Amino acid sequence: METPTKLPTIEVYSDIRCPWGYLATFRLLQLQPEWRGRVCLVWRCLPLEVVDSRGTPKNTLDQEVPYLLQIEPDIPARPWRRADWEYPVTLLPAFEALKCAEAQGEDAALAFTWGVRRAFFAESRCVSLRHVLIDIAREARLDLASFISDFDSGRYKSLVMKESDQGWNILKVKGSPTLVLPSGEQRPYPATPELLWDAEEHVVGIKPSEYHEGDPLDVYRAILAEALA
Repeated sequence: METPTKLPTIEVYSDIRCPWGYLATFRLLQLQPEWRGRVCLVWRCLPLEVVDSRGTPKNTLDQEVPYLLQIEPDIPARPWRRADWEYPVTLLPAFEALKCAEAQGEDAALAFTWGVRRAFFAESRCVSLRHVLIDIAREARLDLASFISDFDSGRYKSLVMKESDQGWNILKVKGSPTLVLPSGEQRPYPATPELLWDAEEHVVGIKPSEYHEGDPLDVYRAILAEALA
């Protein structure tokens, strides 16, 4: 019996509440027919709240989402439309839920990482709440009994913090999202401009992407090609 060949792995470090991480996930999903079966994507936890020592302020996202839609009009997103008190203060439970999904395989992890981000950005759901995360797991067609058992046991809580430490302190990634190639090389913010902020946390300008202009999917195709080289 032949041993299956291990696929090249791209580690996707991102924050679930980061609009640019959401954009990267959206674009990788668009290219799924091109990389599926050739490259393995692993979704790593990179919670901004850990390095920032605070939850991402709602005011920050209120400013970022219009730019997200300007960059990618087809992405399902809209400004937060529920009451402010329903806005999630922490996303650590969502990261833990992602690790529970990942335990069920690559397809489950992809379905959940997309589902939880879409739930936040497109549907204004409070993805820090247990029942909301269970609903998203159900929608992603996960093994719900296993998901609930793993989540309630706290089995993957330490893994969230381990990946966070690996990203921020060991790899010292630039930010969310950063794609880490099998070679260890990093590709931060693929085809994404950088917003410039003043001291009062207002957007005051945009720095163009460091990647070549043109179809942003071609930037991702180039990264996938690097992983396969």
